[in-house]
Amino acid sequence: MVPEDAAGPLFKVINERMQASADADLKEQGLTFAQSQVIVYLIEHAGRALQKEIETSLKVSHPTVSGLVSRLEKNGFVRTWVAEDDRRNKVVELTDKAHDAGDRMRATMRERDRELLAGLDEREQTELIRMLRRIYANVCKQ
Repeated sequence: MVPEDAAGPLFKVINERMQASADADLKEQGLTFAQSQVIVYLIEHAGRALQKEIETSLKVSHPTVSGLVSRLEKNGFVRTWVAEDDRRNKVVELTDKAHDAGDRMRATMRERDRELLAGLDEREQTELIRMLRRIYANVCKQ
C-alpha cells in the first residue's frame, strides 16, 4: 500500500506497473524493455550509432550494452561491424525488422500514454507534464 502523502513510493509503483505493461507488450515482439531502449536510441540517431554512444546515452556499462546488442543482433534487430576509423569501436545499425518493431513500439507507447492520462482534461495533462518535468529536473540535480 502506498502512503497517500508520499510521492516517491507512488512514482515507484507507477513505474513498476508501466514497466510490467511495457515488458508484456515487447515480449510479443521478442524484445525486452532494455533492448527497446537501444532500438529507440538508434531510431533517434538515424538508425546507426557507435556502441560507446549508446552506453553513454543510456548510462549503462560496456558489458551491459554489449550483451543487449549481441542479443539484438542474434535476433535480427541490428547488425554490427568494427568502426573503420577506430577499431576499438563497434558500429550498431538497425535492420528493417527493428524499424518495423520501432513503429509498433511507438504506436503502443501512444496508446499507453492515452491510458495513463485518461480522465484528465487537456489543461490537466499539460499541467501534469509541466510538473513532471520540474520533478525530473529536481532529480537530475541530486
